[in-house]
Amino acid sequence: MTHGPQKTLWVVAMDGAKALIYRNEGDADYPVLKPVEIEKQDVPPTREIVSDKPGRMFDGTGHRSAMDEGDAHQYEEAEFARDTVEFLNAHALKDDYGRLIIFAASRTLGVIRPEYHDALKERLIGEFDIDVVNEPVDALEKRVHKALESA
Repeated sequence: MTHGPQKTLWVVAMDGAKALIYRNEGDADYPVLKPVEIEKQDVPPTREIVSDKPGRMFDGTGHRSAMDEGDAHQYEEAEFARDTVEFLNAHALKDDYGRLIIFAASRTLGVIRPEYHDALKERLIGEFDIDVVNEPVDALEKRVHKALESA
């Protein structure tokens, strides 16, 4: 693989609490992933984030019902995923990588796709709906090899 801004491949494995960003220092046949950035966030369960009782609302029939406040845990995970994409967008705009592969669970992909900058979209050669953040690097390198074969 030719190195340089036009050919540098970054690989991202992420979920709502962990983002592993690697640079391929090998080639398509033998990927060698080296960390660029590793971000982790401790996202506690909703019961630990929200301590108050839900608000109450008058429903017009003389009854009061609890208001759904949403899932604070999912909100925190989505914010973390968006922050990771901001990092990727910024580096795409600086031309720090030429190609990008993303591995993430479907919920995370659903959160991050609308946040892609055009510069990131131009470099994106593959998105894979699979959570691999806890896989060893050699297993991820095999996935990258297969992704590059089909790209």
